[in-house]
Amino acid sequence: MFTAVIVDDEARNIALFSYYLEKYCPNINVVASFSKKSNAIRYLTSNKPDILFLDIVLDEGSGFDVLDEVGHEDMQVVMCTAHDEFALRAIRYQVVDYLLKPLEIQDLISTVDKIEKKLSSNIDKKVYDASLLAPLDKLKLHGNQRFAFSDRNAIDFISIEDVLCIETQKGKDKCEVILSHHAKGEYLLVNETIFEMEKKFIPFGTFFRVSRTCIVCITAIASILRSTQYVLVLTNGKRVIIPRKGYKELIGFIEDKYQTSL
Repeated sequence: MFTAVIVDDEARNIALFSYYLEKYCPNINVVASFSKKSNAIRYLTSNKPDILFLDIVLDEGSGFDVLDEVGHEDMQVVMCTAHDEFALRAIRYQVVDYLLKPLEIQDLISTVDKIEKKLSSNIDKKVYDASLLAPLDKLKLHGNQRFAFSDRNAIDFISIEDVLCIETQKGKDKCEVILSHHAKGEYLLVNETIFEMEKKFIPFGTFFRVSRTCIVCITAIASILRSTQYVLVLTNGKRVIIPRKGYKELIGFIEDKYQTSL
């Protein structure tokens, strides 16, 4: 069993969370719940549960005030809120997940399952953890931005949220755009150079040019392999080999953007 504490300024939300956890997450034992920030801080100062389900907007101040006051290194923190504008700040605190209200049962189950596996493995990840960036992708912080790309046969309209990677097609002034639904070897060919694509995508803040021929979306990186080569593994399984310089610059970019250490 893993212990959990719920902090939310609305009693009905506490009751709902408790019910869902009891019904769908039998390995989680809710040991305390608080609707007032001061009471939560008093308890958490001397009691550290395995998991803290923390609302952001509280009766006084915010859930971030609670984390600043009590420290959260020994807890798996899950932010629960109806306000998605706090996602970037939540990531800087290295929270495990960011659940939006109204709460979806499957989202809660997935989050708890991820935490249980992490706690059971007793492994503290020191290298890149893509799960910290997942909320950015899930919350669609780019909005509904779409681009139109044309070739000889068609005009394709793509959403920026679907773009995983952009690569120069070997020997041509064209680019291959890999989308989230593409299987191995599939891509969309566009009549633009990597430099033109860089101007379009880099300003969005989650795209980074890792080499002379490749741009990746950092929220699409599932893992970074470091052995004889540096390899990015994307969420669709695609592998991108990058140079040592590109690896170091990418790590620096992620650390600076999310105020974390990899």
